[in-house]
Amino acid sequence: MALFGLRVFNESGQLAMDTNSFTYQVIWQGVIDFSGAVPSYTLNIPGFNPANCVFMIIPTRAQDVQPSENDSSGNIRSYPFVTTAVGQVVVTPKNPSSSASTLQSRIVSKAYAIRFAT
Repeated sequence: MALFGLRVFNESGQLAMDTNSFTYQVIWQGVIDFSGAVPSYTLNIPGFNPANCVFMIIPTRAQDVQPSENDSSGNIRSYPFVTTAVGQVVVTPKNPSSSASTLQSRIVSKAYAIRFAT
């Protein structure tokens, strides 16, 4: 019998999550584009709660994927900085506590807000 889905095990090797035991729903999706002069994105997402939601960023261009940790392009290919709160996600091109001279992310990515329930 073939099984399909996702199974996650905890540090003790016990099943912690199985796609047969919970449901998920994409509640928002869009493009996050830092290739231009966008300072940040403030996304108001009804139903988003960090307690039962995740926000994912996936690069869409091959040039935005770092070939190694020692890549000399610095933060240009790094993932943006994400802050979550109830009903809102803020995405900035660098850590807000970084210095003004810190390079910013220039990636173009697809982003998803996903709500899950058991």
